[in-house]
Amino acid sequence: MARRSPYLKDWRLVDVIGAITVMGRYPYSSRPADDWKDRLDAPRSASSWREVFDEHPELFRVSNEQKGWASLRLRHGFDRTYSVQRQRELSFEELSQVDPESEAYKDLTRRPLTPEEIESLTQIAISLHARAIAHEGERRWLTPLLFTLLGTVLGVVLQAALR
Repeated sequence: MARRSPYLKDWRLVDVIGAITVMGRYPYSSRPADDWKDRLDAPRSASSWREVFDEHPELFRVSNEQKGWASLRLRHGFDRTYSVQRQRELSFEELSQVDPESEAYKDLTRRPLTPEEIESLTQIAISLHARAIAHEGERRWLTPLLFTLLGTVLGVVLQAALR
């Protein structure tokens, strides 16, 4: 049996869009999944942000470490070229001068998303939500058909048994 889409949970789209927006612009690309509640408040559609992130691997990534660092999948795909201290991406020349043992290197993260990238992820979430609703609607016509079919089969079986 097909699993019900997590997009059909009450308030899920609101939580997903909120997470995309905040996680996309936050200076650091990831945090422990449970720590995102400090920036996002508590989710309305689940008991924890970890649950939301785990149910939407198309948008979010959670590491296998014990703390489970969570990030946007798109943002995780970028190289660590963004300096939080300088609030900009470093050039290739600047990156080549950063000592891997220095604090400046530890300061490097993946760049924040542009407004256009955030809008694109938001549109993907809205589209997936709409598809889940449409798919759920398509399945509804099966229920009366299946009960009619079951009633017919039971009627035939009972009639044959009573003969």
